Amino acid sequence: MKRIIALALAALFVFATFTGCAKRDEDDKGAVIPIYVTDEIRSYDPIPMIYEAETVLNTGILFEGLTYIDDNGKVQKGVAKEWYTKINEERGEYFLFFKLEAETGWDDRRTVQADDFVYAWRRVLSPETNSPAACLLYNIRNAKELKSGLVTADDLGVYAESATLLKVEFNGPFDLDLFLETVASPALVPQREDLVSGREDSWASSADNFAANGALTLKGFEPGKGVTFQRNTSYNRDPESDTVEWKVVKPYQFPVDFTQSEEERLEAWENKLMFYISSFSKEAYEQYDRKIKTDDLLSSYTYFFNTTKAPFDNAKVRLALSMALDREEIAEIQGMGTKPATGFVTYGVHDAKASKSFRKVGGELYDTEAQMDEAKALIKEAGINPSDYTITITTTRDTADIEISEYVETVWEELGFKVELSDERTMLFQEALYKGNFDVIGLDYQGLTTDAFSFLAPFARAYSGSVIDISLEDETTKPHVTGFDNEAYNELIDKAANELNMKERAKLLHQAEEMLAEECPAIALTFNVTNYMKSGKLKNVDSSIFGYKIFTKAKLSGYQDVKAELEAIEEAAKAAK
Repeated sequence: MKRIIALALAALFVFATFTGCAKRDEDDKGAVIPIYVTDEIRSYDPIPMIYEAETVLNTGILFEGLTYIDDNGKVQKGVAKEWYTKINEERGEYFLFFKLEAETGWDDRRTVQADDFVYAWRRVLSPETNSPAACLLYNIRNAKELKSGLVTADDLGVYAESATLLKVEFNGPFDLDLFLETVASPALVPQREDLVSGREDSWASSADNFAANGALTLKGFEPGKGVTFQRNTSYNRDPESDTVEWKVVKPYQFPVDFTQSEEERLEAWENKLMFYISSFSKEAYEQYDRKIKTDDLLSSYTYFFNTTKAPFDNAKVRLALSMALDREEIAEIQGMGTKPATGFVTYGVHDAKASKSFRKVGGELYDTEAQMDEAKALIKEAGINPSDYTITITTTRDTADIEISEYVETVWEELGFKVELSDERTMLFQEALYKGNFDVIGLDYQGLTTDAFSFLAPFARAYSGSVIDISLEDETTKPHVTGFDNEAYNELIDKAANELNMKERAKLLHQAEEMLAEECPAIALTFNVTNYMKSGKLKNVDSSIFGYKIFTKAKLSGYQDVKAELEAIEEAAKAAK
């Protein structure tokens, strides 16, 4: 009983701190549903998500792009309520217009405007921004030139014709279906220039300057303590109305408590004080495996090699290091339904048609079992003495990442290398990544669209999205953070980028993946999944292809009874004192 009271008081603390419990007694605004999405993330900025799989599970809840892709891989309308093209081949004019939903707004009641997309896409394409998502926009006029520092942001072919009409000008013919799929990327959502500009590194790390345009927004964010996802009352409704609308966004709040241990979260679940959990240790996963559901993510646990340093500047050495690893064993170490990677591109990615899987068509490019003899033979062919080299593997402080690096250490030492391990906090980890201060670095590689191009293109120099120093007159492109710069690969990606025949384009992308598997600047070890438990009382929770949940229509049966139960336990606790 004491334990249950403690849990109830913890839940009530979260409610009181992040939701204003007393206010709801006077004006019931809807269900307050305690959940746990992921462990705390550093920032809710969509820009750096490519190396942080957990970020998209949170930002996907908060932002909505022009379109979105449901869990069946189909494009759905987002902020754009309709679109049309204007094409004049004789004059070489290729335009796409998006009409924005006039009745959707940011959480501060300002309407979502075409300018918000213009600013966001300019930010992605800025020479000062590290964003592999930049290549997704390169078929827009002057996009590639903007990223290279050759033109200014005003030259980009993205315009706000009016507050609700976004005009996109392309370099030439384009595939409409593919671009509608592209703008569903969580990296291409709108952003507020008045809130972000000048605060690029801090605007999304607190609730002070933060604004969201999705069904839910960020409220009561206290780092280290908790956060609440709260109904955006301006979402798809008249932003001038002060009436609380239940018709569009059903639930009121989803408080997340970061102070609870996993044991406390699971006990709250057992006592029906927690209704959705999507973060588990291996032990908890094994305990609840029959209740847990698993979805594939467009994400893989990946090792990047620094190809500018010996011995990683030798493709044979990189391939040997990859072949020596048993991906089946790594998946077991990671656990929780993770799958051994069979290629660089994950499941859920489309081939020439959305009905076909790129991964299935491409087959298994990695042998998931170790090939130690072949790896040793490659080391000999490379002509190096492994004992001359010390490999440092850098990971975050995540338990699974560390355990994987410990396994890899034993394997690579068997090849004759000396291996050291380094686990860093998030900020130091990102600094090491972007500055190239690593030998081998382990990270979650997040696919930004359901198109294989988004996985493969950033390894081509002109498509890397890396920061450009525009003060250097001769620097217009920079290699991927791995330092990989292969002329044949660059040409292959360039061909794919300009190929309009989807079958031919898919062939080129498969060739690129095969080359990437041979050159190994980066190797996928496992395909990530998301695991979650959802209470039977919680209905109408949908999924996106990216793994984040869509809580817009969520309904908690008997939520008033849940609140009354918590209050009764609180009264019992007071009486016991």
